[in-house]
Amino acid sequence: MRTHATWSRIGGLGVLALLMVGWTVGTSAQERPAGVTDTAASRGLDLYAGKGNCANCHGAQGEGTEEGVPLVSGKWELGDGSYAWLQHVIRHSGIAVRGRDGDPMPMRGPTLLSPEEIADVAAYVWTISRQRAAP
Repeated sequence: MRTHATWSRIGGLGVLALLMVGWTVGTSAQERPAGVTDTAASRGLDLYAGKGNCANCHGAQGEGTEEGVPLVSGKWELGDGSYAWLQHVIRHSGIAVRGRDGDPMPMRGPTLLSPEEIADVAAYVWTISRQRAAP
């Protein structure tokens, strides 16, 4: 009897450990949306630092500055941080998002970046916002 109880406890602990590992992996890993590829994120980084001029306000690594909010925290004030939402905000500007100086985020869409370039910048921002360390 004692042997059976010991094996039951060990088996129960093993199942609990597997469930916890599965839960941790499932909650910390997030599937990439279609369009968020390493290639798109790489092109997005180039645009973020160059033509899009995003780094000027949001920092070279997305850490934020006095002018722009951080993009690496994974916390979003006006939306869910999804890839589609990021494209929308980049395209139409963060009109409701005010910089620390009170001015809205400059529009990057039809006047500066093509739809494909906007998608690449959104892929880059989506990627860096999910690379933060787990709490």
